[in-house]
Amino acid sequence: MSAAASPGPTFRREGILHVTLIAPDLDAVCAAYREQLGLAVAARHPLDSELAQVLGLADLAGAPVAWLANPAGEAVVRMVEDPQARQLEPMFRHGWLSLEVLVADVDALVADLRPPFRVLRPPADLELSPAIRASQVLGPCGEMLYLTSIKAAVPPFDLPMSDERFSHSFIGVMSTPDRDASQAAWAALAGHPGWAFETKITVLNDAFGKDLGDRYPVAVVALPGQCMVEIDEVKLPDDSGLEAAREAIADIDVLSFDSMDAKRRFAGQHSIALRLAALPEGLASAGWNLIGDVQLGVARHVGLVGPAGEHVQLIVDC
Repeated sequence: MSAAASPGPTFRREGILHVTLIAPDLDAVCAAYREQLGLAVAARHPLDSELAQVLGLADLAGAPVAWLANPAGEAVVRMVEDPQARQLEPMFRHGWLSLEVLVADVDALVADLRPPFRVLRPPADLELSPAIRASQVLGPCGEMLYLTSIKAAVPPFDLPMSDERFSHSFIGVMSTPDRDASQAAWAALAGHPGWAFETKITVLNDAFGKDLGDRYPVAVVALPGQCMVEIDEVKLPDDSGLEAAREAIADIDVLSFDSMDAKRRFAGQHSIALRLAALPEGLASAGWNLIGDVQLGVARHVGLVGPAGEHVQLIVDC
């Protein structure tokens, strides 16, 4: 069946609808997600030029795209191929740090993983609640996945549960130099401030060679549809040889974010897509930069870049 005749993939209707990853080798990444995580390729097509603008990927218009669907048939991951994207583990740069993915049995899933996936931390109950059990894994694009099983309710958070091997991303985890600034931005998007606290983040302590008990300033902001963003304040090591990576974030002119080239684009997690009933007011004053705004079908697609360089695709009902 030709791409034009295909009915297209099915998407989630609320929460984090899907995520976008930059893949240096699209076929290899799709194969790894299919064979080890149980996702299926739901559609393939070139990246639309208007959508590329919204995503801050204007120079990749026409690039190969693959949609990966979970066992429920929902397209939850969009892979965009960029063979020139830079490889740098997300712990060592600001912006998106990880996707927290809902899975039925994290122990069984992690036991089956092999290269190109790399287990950073084995499954363990979270300090926040023993009802949450997670493992941190690096994927084939350099993306970090928090594979998470939720076994019971965890008040005051509204968290989903699933019996699928790999369901969907329900938390976007970001790294920022300033928790308060990032929390203010996300509070403007969500309409409430969320919660701020300190907690240990073992995978970061491992990466930075720090004591495993070291704690970080963190905020959590709930979003519609049983999802949220976690904001981790991370001071990047001064002696880790990451000057170029820091400059790649600090020197971004967000007004021309769409014209960034491969020298400044990292492989791995690029964006999360959220559905909102309306575009909130005051986003610019809260630290968001609008980089694209187009009408595609019955929805308005808005591209935003946050204070730490994180990209969000808003899908606003019209």
